Amino acid sequence: MVLRRILRADRWSAYRETITDDAAGREVAAGLAANPTMRAMLGPPYDLLHVGGFTSWRVGGFVAMMAAVMAGLGVIRATRADEEAGRTELLRAGSIGRHAPLLAALLVALGLGIGVTGVAFAGVGAVAAQLTASARTARGIAMGSVGAAYLLRAVADGTSEDAGMRWLGWLSPLEWSPYVRPYAGERWWVLALPIALAAGLIGFAFALEARRDHGAGLRPARPGPEHAAPALGSVSALARRLDRGTAIWTLVGMGLFALVMGSMSNVFDSIAEDPTLADRFRRMGAGATDLTDAFYVAMIGILVVLFALIGISLVERLRREEESGRGELLLAGATSRSRVLSAFVLPALIVPIGVLILSGLLMALPAALRGDPQQLARIGGGAAAQAPGIALIVGLAVAVHGLAPRLRLLPWLVTGWSLVVNWIGAVLGFPQRVLDATPFAYLPRPPAEPMDWVPVVVESLLALGLLAAGWWGYARRDVT
Repeated sequence: MVLRRILRADRWSAYRETITDDAAGREVAAGLAANPTMRAMLGPPYDLLHVGGFTSWRVGGFVAMMAAVMAGLGVIRATRADEEAGRTELLRAGSIGRHAPLLAALLVALGLGIGVTGVAFAGVGAVAAQLTASARTARGIAMGSVGAAYLLRAVADGTSEDAGMRWLGWLSPLEWSPYVRPYAGERWWVLALPIALAAGLIGFAFALEARRDHGAGLRPARPGPEHAAPALGSVSALARRLDRGTAIWTLVGMGLFALVMGSMSNVFDSIAEDPTLADRFRRMGAGATDLTDAFYVAMIGILVVLFALIGISLVERLRREEESGRGELLLAGATSRSRVLSAFVLPALIVPIGVLILSGLLMALPAALRGDPQQLARIGGGAAAQAPGIALIVGLAVAVHGLAPRLRLLPWLVTGWSLVVNWIGAVLGFPQRVLDATPFAYLPRPPAEPMDWVPVVVESLLALGLLAAGWWGYARRDVT
C-alpha cells in the first residue's frame, strides 16, 4: 500500500510539473497539442488538462506499439518457429487438430496483448507465419508492418490540418487506440476497427494454413544454386548473409524515421515564446539551451536503446544456430570457436552503431539543407557518443552466451528497462537514481552537454571486458 501511494503521488507530481493547474498550464497543454513533432512522435492528444488524458498520450502509443511487437512475434514464435524446428510435427503426431498450434498461439497472444492493438497485430503475425517457410522472414514481415504503421501514423499526425493528410491516420492500426479518445469523450465504436481487422487476418491465416504443406509456406522457397558462391565459403560470409536482411531493413526503416523526425525539428523555435514549455523540453533534452538540440538529444536517447535491442538479436542468432544443430556443423571443420563467435559478434556491433550514427546524420540533414551544415557534425557526433552503451549491451549478451547461456534474458531485461526509463521514466516521476540506472545514463549527450571522454572510455573498457569474458567462456563450454 505504501509503494502504491508513493507511485501514485509521484505520477501526479510529475504531471503537475508539466501541466500546472492555472492559465500557464493550459497554455503549455495547448502548445504541446499543437506541436507537429510531438504529435508525430506520440500521436494526437485530446485532453492534456486531465492526468489520464496526458498519460494516455505520453505512454499509450508506446504501450500500443510494444503490444503490437509482442503479439506479432509471439504468434510467429509459437507457430512458424516451432514448425521450422520440428516441434510442431511432434505435437501433430498426437490426437490434435491441424489448426490447434495456431489457435493456441493466438489465444496466448490475445491474452498478452495490451488492448486491441495487440489483437490486430496478432493477426498480422498469424498471416506472416503462413506466407513463408522461414521464421526469420516471418518476423521481418511482422516487424515491417509495425514500422510501416508507425511511420504512417507519424506522417498523419505530424502534418498540419491544412495539408489534408490527417486521414492517413485511419489507415494505421497504431492510430486507432488514441482515436478512441480515452478520458476525452470516448469513441468506443473505433474499437470495432482493430477487432474487424484481427478477425479478417486470423480467418485468412487459418485458410492459408489449410492450403499449405507442413513445414512449407504459401510462398515456396526458391531453390538455391547447386554450388555456393566463393564469397560464401567462410563462417563470416554465412553470418553476413544471415544478418543481411536485418541490416537492410533497419537501415531503411530507421533512416526514413530519422529523416521524418529531422524534417520537423524546425518547429521548436516557436516554443521558446512559452517559458514553461521551453523549460520542459530542455529537461527532456539533457538541459540543452537550444530547443532544437534538446529535441535531437531526446530522439537519440530513444533510438540508441532500440538499436541495442537489434544488437542483442544479432548475437542471439548464434544461439539459434546452436539450438538447431547447425552451430555444431560449423565447428566440425577447421573453423575455430573464436572465428565463429567473432563472425556473429562483429555484425552485432557494427550494424547498430553504424545505423545509430547514420540516423544522427539523417536527422541533421534537413537542417543542413536549410543552411546549417554544422548540424551534421554536431548531431552525428552526439549519436556517436552513445555508441559505448550499445557496445556494453552487446558485450553483456556475449558474456551471457559464453558463460551462462541460461541467463539469456538478462540483456533483454536490461535493455527493456532502459527503454522504459528513457521513454516514460520522467512522466511517471521515477527518482533520479532510478533514471541513472541504465548503461546510457552517464554517457555524454552532445550538443546538450560538453563531450566528456571519461565515461566513454570507461564503458568502452567494460564492454571489451565483457566481450573477452564471453570469448573465454565460449571457448571452454559445451556447444549444446
